[in-house]
Amino acid sequence: MSPHKQQSNVQLGKKLSWLLRHGAVEEGIAIQADGYVSISEIQSHPRYAPFSIQKLQEIVAGDAKQRYTLRWNEERKCHEIRANQGHSLASVQGEACLQRISNAEQVPLAVHGTYYRCWEAIKAQGLCRMQRNYVHFAVSDVGETLSGFRSDSQVLIYLDVAKVLADHLPLFRSSNNVILCPGVDGFIDKTYFSQAVDRRTGKELTY
Repeated sequence: MSPHKQQSNVQLGKKLSWLLRHGAVEEGIAIQADGYVSISEIQSHPRYAPFSIQKLQEIVAGDAKQRYTLRWNEERKCHEIRANQGHSLASVQGEACLQRISNAEQVPLAVHGTYYRCWEAIKAQGLCRMQRNYVHFAVSDVGETLSGFRSDSQVLIYLDVAKVLADHLPLFRSSNNVILCPGVDGFIDKTYFSQAVDRRTGKELTY
């Protein structure tokens, strides 16, 4: 793939991500409870005409974090696409598109990446889901391209999965293996942290 085409796909991917995670309702595009949107409906919108099935296949195949799922819906007789996680839309329901976690053994590790500029607020109030439906956790802390947190994260916060489940907080896994928790009123208290460390040095941080 040429550098120009790759750059074009990156820009289209950002546009697609916004639409599927946050903007479908605003754009007047129907989105199902499981997050799927009809590709033909996307293409009929004047702002999204470039999203041919071939272009969407390129974006999905080239996405290192596996953010999307593209499928043929036999019942509806149409191609559909969804973002696997990251939604802020209330109409997208976790139970419809995510796997519910019921046992801590299902999630040996769940880690959230953040920045030092956020650390004082996190120590005071816990992790906040912000405008999204869930706080996101990766299932590994090794590697640069991880679904669940940004590659330049400075602080790693490890979740006490057993305590979360014991206190009946909902916990889910997305189809691209991101662990998701809505918290309580949008926050995950620091009592649910098992550890926090500096990502570069591994030094344990107090909270």
